Amino acid sequence: MAGLLEVKDVMTYPAITEDEDVSIAAISKCMKRSGIGSVVITKGGNPVGVVTDRNIVLKVIMKNRNPDTVKAKEIMASPLVTIEVDASIMGACKVLIEKGIRRLLVIDDGELVGIVSLRNILTGEPLHVRKYLF
Repeated sequence: MAGLLEVKDVMTYPAITEDEDVSIAAISKCMKRSGIGSVVITKGGNPVGVVTDRNIVLKVIMKNRNPDTVKAKEIMASPLVTIEVDASIMGACKVLIEKGIRRLLVIDDGELVGIVSLRNILTGEPLHVRKYLF
């Protein structure tokens, strides 16, 4: 059917990444500066997990852990759930519901290109983010 939206039409791009050994304090600052709620965690340059603002609240703040010493790998959600860039929005919704999650990593030809979230789907608008390096 013509006119149906695909994941690439609404995803947040690029996916912001940080190494698994980066502190939660640094990841929180990255999220705030970039205006995002999740960061993809990598090991050796390959995606291995996701840290969300919710992970930080539940696994660090609510447990009185020090965000300067907690590493991303300690609280990240894993394994990753992915979807192809040309998948339909309906297909993405089905995966989100089945898995009980709020975000999917978007893959194009085996490479991580973005994230599609419930917010992206509800607004129908893509978001281009910039990782601030200061």
